[in-house]
Amino acid sequence: MRSIRSWLLLALLALLATAVAFGGVLTYTSARYQVDQLLDEELRQVALSLRDHARLDTERIERSATQPDQRLLVQVDDVRREQPYRSRDISPLPNASSEGFRDIEHAGERWRVFSLPNEVQVIQVGQPLNQRSARALRITLGILAPILLLVPVTAGLLWWIVGRALRPLANLGVELAQRQPGSLAPVAFAALPDEIRPLVAALNDLLRRLEVAFEQQRALAADAAHALRTPLAAVTLQAQLARRAGEGPQRNAALQRLEAGVRRASHLVAQLLALARLDPDAAREPAASLDLAALVRDATDELAALASEAQITLRNSLPASAPARGYEAALRMAVTNLLDNALRYTPAGGTVEISLRDDGDGWRLAVSDSGPGLPAEQRERVFDRFYRAPDSKAPGSGLGLAIVREVARLHGGRTVIADGPGGKGLTVGLWLPADRPGAARAESA
Repeated sequence: MRSIRSWLLLALLALLATAVAFGGVLTYTSARYQVDQLLDEELRQVALSLRDHARLDTERIERSATQPDQRLLVQVDDVRREQPYRSRDISPLPNASSEGFRDIEHAGERWRVFSLPNEVQVIQVGQPLNQRSARALRITLGILAPILLLVPVTAGLLWWIVGRALRPLANLGVELAQRQPGSLAPVAFAALPDEIRPLVAALNDLLRRLEVAFEQQRALAADAAHALRTPLAAVTLQAQLARRAGEGPQRNAALQRLEAGVRRASHLVAQLLALARLDPDAAREPAASLDLAALVRDATDELAALASEAQITLRNSLPASAPARGYEAALRMAVTNLLDNALRYTPAGGTVEISLRDDGDGWRLAVSDSGPGLPAEQRERVFDRFYRAPDSKAPGSGLGLAIVREVARLHGGRTVIADGPGGKGLTVGLWLPADRPGAARAESA
């Protein structure tokens, strides 16, 4: 059933009907018990009143009525008479030898009989049990009649009450339907009942996250447009110079500069696409178990040739294996960006070292270089998108460390930045949860 109102109304009406039926059964049972007590006492009193007239002269007693629906049957068995006296023209009750009540089958009916013997007579007073059932039923109907008359009124009230209780849901639906497509303002809590507030709180949280995501997308688009403007303008200028240049060294130099500009623009576009893929709402495969040490070792081997060409010593300190859980492509991108960033800022003859160690709760990856370092006031800003240090001369897009931070957030980790070994250079660290019992697990944002 899709309608909450219909379901509630039917459930409440069924509960009401069940309560009335159960109450009717209890009322009938109670009425029947009271009727039995009252009429048993009546039978007993009639028998006692006859006993007090010891040795009744049954010859002088006349039948009080001959109607078959007479309430009581009085029978007196007298040893002096062949036939017992009966107040109704009906077959004789079976004789009784002891005082008390008993239920018997007689003349096709169930009877309740009280027997009271004396010296020469046995007095029996009986009554059909169906008379008791009929009286108890009449009492029950008399009690339940007002309640049954109130059932339609109660059903109407229940319909109104359920509708009134569900009105906030209807109002919420109307409010959301009237909103503009771009409106992400939170829904007001003031007039909502407590039962709906968790739903509205979850909706407001979703709206807040959507607003943050949209703002990030707008900022990314604006930053991308700003960042691409300069390299594209440079590429256009170099193309114009190459076209005007004649054959010879001047043309070759222009083409080389054009090729370098295209590479820078391509690198920037690749970094922007990588950053977009790390968006929390982007679709991706579930996190999987992986060996972080093997991943770091592969990334180091890929950049070994670049380090050798720049005359930089590239060392690593890695365990045999480092079980973790996450997204392999994103982690490989983060490690590559850390190493690439360190190699860019390390002068010839310098050293870049990457280490991985277990700190008890997870894996701590650190990339240290012997470059110029970074002032303390700029260390947090280097993780912002498109930020570059004012005195930086190394080529780059300003997105490498921003990607590292997004990868850390995606895996439930964190980034740290500090001085390099011996207070020289810079160390950028990435902490990730380990993949072992009791360790934190990476989850999709």
